[in-house]
Amino acid sequence: MRIAGNQKGQMVVESVLIMVVFMAFTLMAAKFFREKDVLKQLITGPWVALSGVLQNGVWIAPAKGAVSHPNGHTRHITIQGESAR
Repeated sequence: MRIAGNQKGQMVVESVLIMVVFMAFTLMAAKFFREKDVLKQLITGPWVALSGVLQNGVWIAPAKGAVSHPNGHTRHITIQGESAR
């Protein structure tokens, strides 16, 4: 019975140590994500290309893709009807 009592105490100590290790890892990961702006890059990176497609129809940043906007192209053909009499 005395051995079982000692093992219960050891289990509590080990579980507290495991919680401390997991908490330290979580805090280190959170600090890394905050310093490197990982979440910001995951959101804004793809959105830049997507906003270029929405504005100009090309998969580059809107400022660079403005020259490729369809309304900026020179018209090569003009379709005209018959002149009115």
